[in-house]
Amino acid sequence: MIGIGTNLVTCPLQPSLGCVYKLVEVNGSPCLKLTEDEEKMTIPGMKTIYRLYDAAGHPFMDLMALEEEPSPSAGQELGIRVLGRLGETTTVIPSTVEPLHRTYFRDGQVCEPLPSLPEVRTHAQLSLSLLSPAHRRLHEPQPYPVAMTERLHRLFLELRQGSR
Repeated sequence: MIGIGTNLVTCPLQPSLGCVYKLVEVNGSPCLKLTEDEEKMTIPGMKTIYRLYDAAGHPFMDLMALEEEPSPSAGQELGIRVLGRLGETTTVIPSTVEPLHRTYFRDGQVCEPLPSLPEVRTHAQLSLSLLSPAHRRLHEPQPYPVAMTERLHRLFLELRQGSR
């Protein structure tokens, strides 16, 4: 497989949109892009994502899980791995759990009506307004963490170690 960089196919003086498509599963088998830069590695398998909220109603983390994993529950302690700090396990207890993953297309067909642009804008504005002030502030905002479940992390490690 070969990847062509944006600067090779466009003039650097012209605006371009950098996009990346990363394969995470082939014929039902999870796969992983290997690279020295951990931030550029893919996270394998079909996933779903949840937004975890604290008792004040602020989202404090988004959590990736394998699609077949049971949904996390409010009040349930979760062992997670935060991206960028995968070497350490952290536990969190969300007060509320919101599933974020929606499937709009399946097998090339629309399976759920697409929201209008005003609906998308309203949803984005509401989501931003719910962030804690520490995440919203313009000067030195607190990074908003994204994490993975322990099960997804084990799959990630198995594939990374198995390809060495």
